[in-house]
Amino acid sequence: MEESPTPVLDVLLHPVRWRIAQRVLGREVTTTDLKRDLPDIPTTTLYRHVAALIDAGYLTVVRERKVRGTTERTLSLDQTKVGRIDVREARAMTPDQHRQAFLMMLTRLAADFDRVVEHGELYSRMDQLGYSQLAMYLSPEDMVEFRARFTELIEPYLAAAPGKDRVVLSMFSLPDS
Repeated sequence: MEESPTPVLDVLLHPVRWRIAQRVLGREVTTTDLKRDLPDIPTTTLYRHVAALIDAGYLTVVRERKVRGTTERTLSLDQTKVGRIDVREARAMTPDQHRQAFLMMLTRLAADFDRVVEHGELYSRMDQLGYSQLAMYLSPEDMVEFRARFTELIEPYLAAAPGKDRVVLSMFSLPDS
């Protein structure tokens, strides 16, 4: 019997919800901000997917305020929930679901790079840009230690702070046979 998809798969492996999550990641935004950042998504579709992310616990409403008779919500996203699929969830995924998740990440990464280039920020922000691939030699135990130490290293930089630019870090680890 095939296991049913996990909440991560149900919620985040939808292209619109994935794009919303990526826009909110590491910041607080309003639905108005999302409409501006994602103009190709119809407003009703955007609101429906924002509601699905709130219902699933990925987005949190951190503030509400009245604006011209309607309520404007400011949203935040728990970074620990997005972009990570735990071992239990990963084992429940089919190879096609893994391919879909990986391709969504690559598509988002390419779109983010294009955005930097299109806004003319490529050379002015070269000190914040980097891309490379390297091979490391790790036992399974080494990998566990590496992840723990890496998490400890980046944790102080995950919260937004005045005077700091948002820089998106994407990493992949793939076994190489």
